[in-house]
Amino acid sequence: MAGAAVLGTGLGVLSIFYTFDWGWILAVLMLPALIVRAVWRSMPGWLLLSWVLLPTLVGDALVITQSAYLVVITALAVVAAGRPGRADTVVMVLCLVSPFLIWLLETNNWHRGIGAWLWFGGLLIGWGFGHVVGQQWALIDELERTRTKLAETAVTEDRQRIARDLHDLVGHSFSVVLLHLSGARLNLATAPEEAEEALRQAETVGRRGMDELRQALMLMHQGTHSPAPVEPDGLDHLVASYRDAGMRVDLEVAGNIDGVSAAPRIVLHDVLREALTNVAKHARSPEATIHIGVDRDRVTVRVESALGPRSAPAGTGMGLAGLEHRVAAIDGTFQARPDQEHWVVHARLPRRLAEAPA
Repeated sequence: MAGAAVLGTGLGVLSIFYTFDWGWILAVLMLPALIVRAVWRSMPGWLLLSWVLLPTLVGDALVITQSAYLVVITALAVVAAGRPGRADTVVMVLCLVSPFLIWLLETNNWHRGIGAWLWFGGLLIGWGFGHVVGQQWALIDELERTRTKLAETAVTEDRQRIARDLHDLVGHSFSVVLLHLSGARLNLATAPEEAEEALRQAETVGRRGMDELRQALMLMHQGTHSPAPVEPDGLDHLVASYRDAGMRVDLEVAGNIDGVSAAPRIVLHDVLREALTNVAKHARSPEATIHIGVDRDRVTVRVESALGPRSAPAGTGMGLAGLEHRVAAIDGTFQARPDQEHWVVHARLPRRLAEAPA
């Protein structure tokens, strides 16, 4: 708007030099119109157009001004670039046909010739130019709203990711701790040595869980989202931690799991950890059977446990939702559902990612 005010003011100054007799009064009268519009942003469009159109009509009808229509063209573009209302549109149409009104008065020979058509064309171009600028402004506003919405969505997704990561990390550690504590409570009277060992292991797992939580929070504070890589023997350590806590876990591996690339191995680790955590929380008895198969292209994992009365329906829970998201992110499939008397977690993962070398 500032540029239009400068342009319109410059054209108004120019029109002063192309006046006769007292026409300079009309030129001075319309000179500050666009400056006022730049300061008064809510100024109605019809008021701005009336301000510059009436002196122009009087001056051209009395043949005492010659170039005042240049200011009208600028004002018309400014109004068209905004969001003109009904009254604004009516005055814009009057501006468009105003050169022919002077033609009908037959007081200005130049308008009776080609002049009316030239000013009509100029006004039409100004209207069209303003309309295009208005569309560009609308697109910019829409892009800004979209950018804000995307930023808000990114923040929400990031919070959900953090919630999933903390849920998986803390849920795993404290599920193992609770298993150790349950074992210690059962053996406290009959086997105090085993109870003491269970408590010691619970303390060790709890401290390790707190260290992992502290490291995860530090990585989140630094903006690092990538999980630490899982070593090939990390699955054995994971299963061993649940066995040590008193869970009976039968593990069967078919194929060479060492050949699985890092990203699918991390997701496989997450699937097993969440599945075993759910067994510790919801299963009828702390028992699980794990089948892992590795072929040329795929890794399949199936975890079965006795369906307990507190088992959650498929697809519920923050952990299962997070697993489904992570498995889908590497082009895998994930299911968690009851199957007769068992709760089954089944996932199929690529042995290597598409972009990884064979």
